[in-house]
Amino acid sequence: MIKPASVKSGLKLTEKVFEHLKRKGINAPPNASAFDIVNVDKGGISTKIFSFRNNDNYLVKRLKIDKNNTTGEQNLQVRFYEYLSNIGNNRKLSKVSAFDFDGNNKCKNGTIWDFYHPYKSKSVWFSRHTQSGSVNNFPGTSDYFEDANGFRIKPISIAEFLDTKRMLGHSRFVDEPWTLKQTVTSDIAGTECIRECTVVGVAGRKGITLNHLNPNNAQNYDIEPIKKALNEQIQEQGKDAKVFMLGSVEIDTNSNLQFWALRDIMEKAGVPFSAYKTGDGTIQEFVNMLPRGLEFGKQIRNGLTTPFYMHSSQHIICKGNEIKVANLIIDKELAKGNKNAADMIKKSFSYIDYGD
Repeated sequence: MIKPASVKSGLKLTEKVFEHLKRKGINAPPNASAFDIVNVDKGGISTKIFSFRNNDNYLVKRLKIDKNNTTGEQNLQVRFYEYLSNIGNNRKLSKVSAFDFDGNNKCKNGTIWDFYHPYKSKSVWFSRHTQSGSVNNFPGTSDYFEDANGFRIKPISIAEFLDTKRMLGHSRFVDEPWTLKQTVTSDIAGTECIRECTVVGVAGRKGITLNHLNPNNAQNYDIEPIKKALNEQIQEQGKDAKVFMLGSVEIDTNSNLQFWALRDIMEKAGVPFSAYKTGDGTIQEFVNMLPRGLEFGKQIRNGLTTPFYMHSSQHIICKGNEIKVANLIIDKELAKGNKNAADMIKKSFSYIDYGD
């Protein structure tokens, strides 16, 4: 027998109500101001759903409690909702986290959805992660561009980069302030926002040693310690070591000088190397694809686009000989259905050199 659902909507979450719910084992999120309750009886199962909303009426938590009317056994499902911003009328979801609990309050499984919203796009890219695996709808290609030194350069979407970065964790990611101190050696490593900086990756028997060097950080002004570190990395990676360089622009004098100094180090080291220079022209194309002035601030402030899409730079994930590259040009090409990796890579760099 199915009983009609009973619904209580717009209940105010006062301090007294908050404490009352807590005593019943129902924890309201601190940013909630109101909630709804739905009761349904179907097939011997009583279901109670609590939906908590914030001051702007955005859903922030949903709790579903299923109770077997015969055995009294309970199962719970809780979902948390996160948005790109705390203001704005049309802010978009950034994450949904769902967890299932048994009657002993033991978590049985969990599912995480992450959502990515490119600027000026009706598309929403997402990934879903569970204990059994992951799925996503990212635009992509199975194609890659293999260069003269055997590096396989694969264009990927910014959404895929962000999703992979999240899985890497801090220990395998080269983050700011981008000096030798942040260098990582691992089976897989990544870094982001490569613009004026130059990234140097040394591939070999230890996987990949990834350096991200900011030319405008005083710790990187002296090239000698960098030269010494790179030569040591080449030795540690073994006789089959090879190197790639990526980044830099001409308009920043320090950036340009650093790139050519690093290239000179590689040439004198006698190691196979590939140099991919972003250049001013490519950066300008990135900039032209972004909003300007008040529109730029509006997109971020009102939660209308994933903030990371506002970077006019390169982002990479490296594993052995494979370098996955993400940027705004590649995102646009993938969204258009371009499957030609070589075409996308050539559009992403103004200068490519294999050291021969």
